[in-house]
Amino acid sequence: MSSRSFADRENFVVRRSVIPGRGCDELQSLATLMPPQMRQQFLKKLFRSDAARFEKLLVQLEAAPDWMVAHRLIEMHFYRHQINPYQIDATRFSDLVYKRYFPQDEHIA
Repeated sequence: MSSRSFADRENFVVRRSVIPGRGCDELQSLATLMPPQMRQQFLKKLFRSDAARFEKLLVQLEAAPDWMVAHRLIEMHFYRHQINPYQIDATRFSDLVYKRYFPQDEHIA
């Protein structure tokens, strides 16, 4: 039996891409995930009706290759604009973007 030491960095690398059913190979567009009423709600509550800022973040999120990058973009927006990430609309927005990367997750409605 071979043992690995703590110095073996490969022993601690988690390759999420090989875990079955964890992610999504083809990402759905946020435009298709976000109904018009929800879009208006986010625009009003999270972006103070600033459509240009909203579109800019959506473009950045569309280009985000994974949830970690997308989550970081959302966090930066919330921090920069002093939005409480636990308010209901902020949570709904984050959940919607999360669902883009993990559509099979049954814990997110």
